[in-house]
Amino acid sequence: MINYGNYGFRDRESSIIAKEINPNISWKVTTAPTVEPITKTELKEWARIDGNLEDDLITTTIKTTRQLIENYIGRALITQTVEMVMDYWPSTPLELPRPPLISITSVQTLDEDDVATSYSSDNYFTNTNSEPGRLIIKNSVTPPYNTTRFNSGYKITYACGYGSTAAYVPQQLKDACKVWATVIYENRSISPEPPPIVKNLLDPYKVYYL
Repeated sequence: MINYGNYGFRDRESSIIAKEINPNISWKVTTAPTVEPITKTELKEWARIDGNLEDDLITTTIKTTRQLIENYIGRALITQTVEMVMDYWPSTPLELPRPPLISITSVQTLDEDDVATSYSSDNYFTNTNSEPGRLIIKNSVTPPYNTTRFNSGYKITYACGYGSTAAYVPQQLKDACKVWATVIYENRSISPEPPPIVKNLLDPYKVYYL
């Protein structure tokens, strides 16, 4: 189980798994994935769907299912960009929501007019092996400090996900996407909670928030 410490975070787009431990941190996806973990052809073969009349519906169902899975397990399946803002900089290593972490693009402080000042990447390193990934300020280095803005004055932009194509996504998660998407397609109904059979596939990958 992953412990998010005292500062926590809240996902403004996911009320399924995120718990507001501390209002310091909020985040959003700013660049969505360009592909999905399964293709339209794969889903049609799995669900035994013939014909092309509902191809558009199948495509949107796959996207919706991927988003539901990401929200449920707290992970990014395909590479995407996340923008996280904070009111203050925590004293502990900073854990970044929606693992796995790929890389940190920038760390910035913002003034009242949203003018950004970059914090040098020489001052920190990243741990992409931990889940969630961590931003760690180097020893004897002063963390970012903002005296001009007291709310949402720190912004971190980073890339996360298993990879840029479906080939990087664990097979178990792709299978879960096929099953859940089939249920949604057949029932024309969407629920934030996965069906029991899908839950069994997803739970081993779920990030738990304390």
